[in-house]
Amino acid sequence: MTSISAIIEKNNQTIAFFNANDYLNAIESSTLALTSLREASENNPPENDEESNIGESHAESSDINRLDEYVLLSAVSEHRRAIHDDTTNSDYSIIYDHGISIPPSATVDIKTLSAILIFNTALAHHLAAESQHTPTPTEALHKAKDLYRLAYYVDTSTRSMLFEFAVINNLGVVERKLGNTAVSNQFFDYLAYLVENSKDHQVL
Repeated sequence: MTSISAIIEKNNQTIAFFNANDYLNAIESSTLALTSLREASENNPPENDEESNIGESHAESSDINRLDEYVLLSAVSEHRRAIHDDTTNSDYSIIYDHGISIPPSATVDIKTLSAILIFNTALAHHLAAESQHTPTPTEALHKAKDLYRLAYYVDTSTRSMLFEFAVINNLGVVERKLGNTAVSNQFFDYLAYLVENSKDHQVL
């Protein structure tokens, strides 16, 4: 069975591919990490809904902001790439293009790890489509949209603010790129609402 440390290593390899603008290998790496986690979860399912452990890796139940901590640390430490935006519209739609890395020595609860892996896989497809690194960009955008939505629902138990910002923003960008302007505007309106009410959230 693949260890959690190996899955984290594969996830962080995905970040290295992002930094090299190698989005096809990022898709392969992130998908492999996600598949490995699913297989590990099937081999060792959680005993209940409150605590999801695989092997020795778990986080304290009170550590509800760990996901936002990883989002913030990744944004600060990651090498910057060129900003990806959609300039075909009067208002720019900027992709949140930071993959989320995990410290190799970290203990991570399964929901947090799942959310990170799903988000990074979505981002890999999204950036591959935007950069034309895939022969089927529209298909990649639809894949990214489905994965962003899945990542959003995986995080429902903690509602990590920074993670939610990233997911909602990128869903808005994807929908606009697919020509679904009304749906895109709904996401950006909701994002504006989150920003307006962010003072009620405790990030870290």
